[in-house]
Amino acid sequence: MSGLRLLACFAHPDDEAFPVGGLLALNVAEGRRVRLVTTTLGEEGEIRQEGSATEETLGEIRRIELSCAVRALGLESNALLEYRDSGMAGWEANNHPRAYINAPDDVIVERFVREIREFQPQVVLTFEPGGLYGHPDHIAVCKHATKAFDLASNPDAFPEQLADGLKPYTPQRLFYSARPQGFRLEWANKLRAAGEDFPLPTSEQLTHGNPPEDIHLELDVSDHLETKMACIICHRTQVAPSWPYHRVPREVAAWVMGREYYIRARPDVGSGETVPDDIFEGISPD
Repeated sequence: MSGLRLLACFAHPDDEAFPVGGLLALNVAEGRRVRLVTTTLGEEGEIRQEGSATEETLGEIRRIELSCAVRALGLESNALLEYRDSGMAGWEANNHPRAYINAPDDVIVERFVREIREFQPQVVLTFEPGGLYGHPDHIAVCKHATKAFDLASNPDAFPEQLADGLKPYTPQRLFYSARPQGFRLEWANKLRAAGEDFPLPTSEQLTHGNPPEDIHLELDVSDHLETKMACIICHRTQVAPSWPYHRVPREVAAWVMGREYYIRARPDVGSGETVPDDIFEGISPD
């Protein structure tokens, strides 16, 4: 097996599916070791399939769905930290004492540093700082994973881990999952042109995404579309009965779901530098 390792840090069950499932599937197919850390059970998610869960059972159902998704992607391992989904900004769920956004930063960063020192990934993956669409948990997991990336190599950071036998470790690259501004309208227009009665984005949704010039990598993952879709379908509570991607022609599904977007946050991308499609390019396995 390859000595290349990818650690993905995300907030909710299904975060590994919709935005980055193709990249994860691609790296598994290349024989790389991929570990996923998910911080919450996603209790504030919608229940899009009638009868698939109740408000009381949603967190436990999503735990099962996440296990299904991990198997569908073929990930080596996963960890679920079991904080509570904080919901969107301004929701009552923000005030829950177990809400992820209320967890002490140093507690989460220490856990992520431990994950890095134990798994020793050359590449770490998380959300971009805006959380794709401003979700507080997405923003928090980016902050925590980025801080852990920067601290894992520092022997003065969490020295109790060193007493446990761990050693400082320096991952080489940090990537953020992103989407270009206007992506929701592009998707809607593509699906509507294929005959789907797909809703147009709201005025707020039109603002979601990153400026195109901030995105370093548009990745074609269409060769792994079926694996990505299988992973998504595992999240039954989050997939509406009207989900269109099994009905539209494959080239339409691939145009929407077979493209993923990334920012390389560490090391900085130099002026005129092109970020290669292979996020491990130039890294020697160990």
